[in-house]
Order: sequence, then C-alpha cells, then structure tokens
Amino acid sequence: MIQFAYPLAAWLLAPWAVLLIWRVLQQRRLLQALMAMGEARVRYVVLGRIRFPRQWGKLALFFSASGLMIIAATGPKIGTRIVELERQGVDVLLVLDTSISMDARDVKPSRIAKARYEVGRLISRLEGDRIGMIVFAGSAHLHFPLTSDYAAAMLFLNAVDTRLVQLQGTVIAEALQLALRTFDPETEKYKSVVILSDGEDHDGRALEIARQAAATGIIIHTVGVGSPQGAPIPLDGRQEFKKDAAGRIVTSMLNEAMLKSLAREGGGTYTRVDNRSGGLEQLADEILAMEKRTLKTQSFAQFEDRYQYFVLPTLLLLLAELLLPGGRRKPPQIRSRYA
Repeated sequence: MIQFAYPLAAWLLAPWAVLLIWRVLQQRRLLQALMAMGEARVRYVVLGRIRFPRQWGKLALFFSASGLMIIAATGPKIGTRIVELERQGVDVLLVLDTSISMDARDVKPSRIAKARYEVGRLISRLEGDRIGMIVFAGSAHLHFPLTSDYAAAMLFLNAVDTRLVQLQGTVIAEALQLALRTFDPETEKYKSVVILSDGEDHDGRALEIARQAAATGIIIHTVGVGSPQGAPIPLDGRQEFKKDAAGRIVTSMLNEAMLKSLAREGGGTYTRVDNRSGGLEQLADEILAMEKRTLKTQSFAQFEDRYQYFVLPTLLLLLAELLLPGGRRKPPQIRSRYA
C-alpha cells in the first residue's frame, strides 16, 4: 500500500507536464528551422559543433529529474514497520478540598479558584504521567480516575467548586484512605498524592494514614491555600458571611502547621499558595524528578518514508545533465576542394 505525506504536491505535475510538452514542441520547431538553413554543407559549417541527439538527451535528463523531484515532494510512504512506543511516568492523585472555607477570599479571587488555577498549571507541566482527582469536604469522592488524557482532566477540574460535595466538613483522612484504594496495590513506588487544602482538618487520623502511605512508597505533598491571617467565609455568593452560634463572623485561617506535619509524615514537601503566580513550580519539578515506570507500551504499524528513493536518482540525473556536453569540443574540419 502506498500513502503520501503531502498529496497536494502532486498538483505540481500538471504544470510540469505542460512545460514538458511546450519545451518538446519548441525544440522540434527549432530543429525544423535549422534544417531549413540552406544545403547540407552550409548547415554542417554553421551547426557542426552542435549534436542534436545530445540536446534531446539533456532535455530528457532535466525533465526526468524534475519529475522525480515532484514525486519525492509528495512524501511517498511504501511498506510498513512495527514501532513500539513506551510511555513512562508516575501516578499523581490530586486531593482537593472543596469545603465552604475554600470560598474565603484571602487569596484572590478565592481559595478554590486559585487552587483550580494552580492545578491547571501543574497538569500542563506533566509529561506522560497519569493524573487523577479526589474531592473532599465532609466526605471524599473520586472526581475522575487516573488518566493520561490531560484535556479531559482539565474539563473535570473546571467543574470543581465548593458545592460539589454536599456534606460539609474537612476530612483529609477519608480522602487519603480513598487515595490509597485508588492506587494500584501491585506497585510500591511511582505514586504521589498532592493535597490542596486550607488545613482545617476535622479528623485527627490524617497523620497516621500519611505514615502508612509513606511506608507503602506513596509520597504525599501538601499545598496550603490561604493565609495565616485568614478571611471570612462568604455564603453562596452573597454579601453575608458564615457566623458561629454566638453570631460572630467566622474567620477561616490557613493551618500551615497541620499541612507541614502531613507533608513531613508523607515524605513530601509543603508549598504555600498565595496571590503570587507560579506557586507550584517547585512541586512540579519534584514530580518530574521522580523515578518513572513504564505505564503503557503501544505497538503500531508505521508507513516507511521512501522519498529518498526518488531524491538520489534526481541528483544523479541533474549531475548527468550538467556534465553531458551538448556538442563537439572541436569545430568540424572543413576541407576545401583546393586543400
């Protein structure tokens, strides 16, 4: 089977054919005009150094070379070969806090919006790794499984908000347990969890689960979203803020101590995200530097490029046309009747 990488280049054969026909007709008319130049002896004296068969030969060599050049330009592919493509990477589970405290605006435009933005930048830097996401508030849910389809991951990421999990609260421990169940238990390395939260953990079991995860080879990184000074929590986009039982406005503050402890127990790093851009650059470098494993090997048939089979004859024909003389090197010897 034959395929062409650039089939539109074949249209160049049309002007090539027109030019060939025009050049042949012009050559014939020129030859007829020369043959009409008096008797044979006069033609021999005037045109003795020209060899007309060689002129035709040079013309044939030039047009053959240009025709082969056009065929080479179409990128012919003839025959196939089996190609194996290995994709190497690690499994990365993003654990994103979607509790209502993530609506606080100490990070602009809000904690949850900033987290989405930074996660999107992190995904764009991954190279062959599989990415998945768990969202949690008062309960944890798998938002999308591990995948190498980054475009689909971005679609799911853009759908994340603080209304995604109805049961409110912050149970990092349950989200970590779900992450452990999501990973392939047969591999002991090549796995990482990235927790993005303001650190308001309502369950003290997270540190123990982080130690268990680290013992199985899972690296846990934490990302603090917010500020230690904190900010009030807006209610459903209104100008009102969440209040406690005494009617005081609740201020949600970033619990860096808890998130740093979680990262330390999980063998990872802690990163704080604030109003500056590029907050997860170092984290992305950490993930890219991890030891990779072969996630998938694909075998497929690939057509072989054969344009070189036309390029080499083209060069040889052009060289032959250049070196082929169009006539005699010495003028013809003319002997008069008195010599």
